[in-house]
Amino acid sequence: MTNQTQQKMLFQAKESGFSLVEVMASFLVIAVISMAIMKNTVTALSSAKLAEVNHAASSLAISKMEELSSVDTRVLDASYNGVELAVAWPDLNGITFERSTTVTVAADESRKVEVIVTSNSAKLPTSVMFDTTFVPWE
Repeated sequence: MTNQTQQKMLFQAKESGFSLVEVMASFLVIAVISMAIMKNTVTALSSAKLAEVNHAASSLAISKMEELSSVDTRVLDASYNGVELAVAWPDLNGITFERSTTVTVAADESRKVEVIVTSNSAKLPTSVMFDTTFVPWE
């Protein structure tokens, strides 16, 4: 073999494979993409947990409304007003709610009922309010 052929083979051998710079650049691209995916995943999980807490608060408010709707409207008065502290919801790992109920008797004997449920969590604050009017049947 000639010297020129040996140099050409040596040069080709050096060109096969990846250089350290190429490997580092590919790791950098993968890291940036991974960070973006992780950020989106964390945001999605946070949104899902907040939706779960909002659902629980809404369900607690609706259950109180259903409970009050079963009471005779003529009996429904300010004695049903109150605040329930530390109302729990299964599967929320320590997040509790405060449920406030207000009944107002109007001049036409209708009853306005307002239920407000707020979470006691600093990380997942939520508040829902439901109100309705009950009219006595004649």
